[in-house]
Amino acid sequence: MDEGFINKDNNEDELEFLIREAPKTYVLDASVCMKWFSSENEEYVEKASSIRIQHRDGKIFLVAPDLLICEVANALSYNSLFDSEKVSKAVESLCKMDIKFVKPTLALLREAINLRFLKKITIYDAIYIALAEYINVQCITADKKLFDSVSDLGSVIFLDDYRII
Repeated sequence: MDEGFINKDNNEDELEFLIREAPKTYVLDASVCMKWFSSENEEYVEKASSIRIQHRDGKIFLVAPDLLICEVANALSYNSLFDSEKVSKAVESLCKMDIKFVKPTLALLREAINLRFLKKITIYDAIYIALAEYINVQCITADKKLFDSVSDLGSVIFLDDYRII
């Protein structure tokens, strides 16, 4: 399951390299990924799907904190359409998508904590934004409440505003 994970010891150097080599990089939050697996009664599913396809086709590059896997698995486990096997398959699929999952460093956690208190958001949400700011890219979210709380930062895009390349 280490596929897609950035080596903790070389985290900064490897991230820098990946960002330089990718056509366009985004940090993706769990609210967007959820739409890949559970589209019933969801808005912006087409946009979320296009992000997945663009990533698969190498047009964009996706990075996320490793927390994303747990958040998606947890949310799917509360969906009545998903049983243990379906959640496991979704997690396996997510891990095979070549998303670069980052184990948060102390510096990222400190920034997430600052964002949490500055913007009154959860640490869970703040870690995505801190990562985006750390690697100087934008974070895509489908969480309108979160977006409204942090839109002034300029580092977060609401999914409906994402421009398909």
